[in-house]
Amino acid sequence: MEKYALLMPPDLAAEVTGLDGVTEIRLRVGRPMSVAVFGAYRHIGRAVTSADIDRVLALATDHSVYASDATLAQGYLTCDGGIRIGVCGECVYKNGRLAAYRKISSLCMRVPHEVEFSDARLESLLGDFGNTLIVSPPGRGKTTLLRYMIKRMSEKGRNVLVIDERNELSASVDGIATADLGPNTDIVLYAGKTAGYAEAVRAMRPDLIATDELFGKEEVACIADAVRCGVGVMATVHADSAVKVLENEIYGALGRVMRYYVLLEGLGRIAMIYDKERENCIR
Repeated sequence: MEKYALLMPPDLAAEVTGLDGVTEIRLRVGRPMSVAVFGAYRHIGRAVTSADIDRVLALATDHSVYASDATLAQGYLTCDGGIRIGVCGECVYKNGRLAAYRKISSLCMRVPHEVEFSDARLESLLGDFGNTLIVSPPGRGKTTLLRYMIKRMSEKGRNVLVIDERNELSASVDGIATADLGPNTDIVLYAGKTAGYAEAVRAMRPDLIATDELFGKEEVACIADAVRCGVGVMATVHADSAVKVLENEIYGALGRVMRYYVLLEGLGRIAMIYDKERENCIR
């Protein structure tokens, strides 16, 4: 049985066991379970209860939900195997800052995958590497592709530093990666991207830095500064198209440092790779 199914009530787990391409599971109290299969959602099974939510949280935290408040205050939990669980519920504030969630009513369980990409366009990019931004809406496999590219560039002898803010890329257990990210990869776990970049570039002298889900002006500035220091970058961003990224007031700055833009149409499926240096799409 898949690791994510082991966190779920047995009858709900039975509904998803054996399904290929499960990328996300959403549990909402009073509603049927929602499952994304290759990015397309369907409703399966009975209505979810508060007891179901409590069971998943208990198993995900080894029955220490309150001990995970620091992580929960950021709206998610991470589990063995690189599974990330987003949470929604009643916010609890202390000293004006979000400290925890209580009465959790919704969970979003993101299921990691390892995919071997067979795409000549991607091989061309990896053979003539330049700074790369992976672009797509949620649920189409950005993290999966980034993980694959990290491994391949590491196997080519590049020293790759992974800023793994939510433990989705490396799926580390006790600090050791369970996902194969290649022989020349170093991992910074649970660090914010700004802190991770600032310290790791000086300490580890990487050839490449890889990170998932860029968000906000400060993180974009870190990317630009890493490039200024001579470090290559691989990153992902949520967007419908590269055009929307480049036209955005904040993310448009990436246009000055990124060479390749990879657009995804689904798990393991690349829609287009645009080479900005040559101003064309890789064929």
